[in-house]
Amino acid sequence: MSIGMTREVGVNSIPIWQGTGKDIQLAQGGFSLAATGLTAGAVIPAGTGFVFDEATRVATLWGGAVLYADATDVATTYQVKKGHTFVVGKYLASVVGGKAYAITAIDTTTSTLYDILTVGTTLGVALTAGANFFSSTATGASAAALPAINGLLYDDTLANTGESVSLVIRGTVYARRIPFTYSTALAALTGMKNIIFSQSK
Repeated sequence: MSIGMTREVGVNSIPIWQGTGKDIQLAQGGFSLAATGLTAGAVIPAGTGFVFDEATRVATLWGGAVLYADATDVATTYQVKKGHTFVVGKYLASVVGGKAYAITAIDTTTSTLYDILTVGTTLGVALTAGANFFSSTATGASAAALPAINGLLYDDTLANTGESVSLVIRGTVYARRIPFTYSTALAALTGMKNIIFSQSK
């Protein structure tokens, strides 16, 4: 019998959800992670937005990134904190209704603190470190749009093919602790109508 090592995710030290038990409702049955393009074994943090399909039982991650250093309004490279969920080909955007363009390259080796995302066309807006990026469903000068996110990840999960994910469809979340994606546009999505975004710290 062979002996192998497996990686497990520990408990997040900073709570994402308020309340327990009946205060939180998960989508019934669990879903299989669509891991194409994700780094195997990477940690997907609790609170990340997902689009899940109840017929196929597949959940697709729609995460993003946090800007590591200020970027000018003509930049075509953006330094983002490690742990982002972008892959080459995804449409990088910072504002719903703004510019969104495909990522052409991702440099993960230059720094241990950040990765560098390259796009063919600038997003055309000056950004301050700490700003959020999201993965747009469309590309163009005013096409940036969020997908129909309908669940938030309940707990930290590994990005492995077929990994089971639990998605919250009703509950109260600390908005400031959601990775990458919190915005008033996210809160306004139909799929988020039963999520309360608490502004408590």
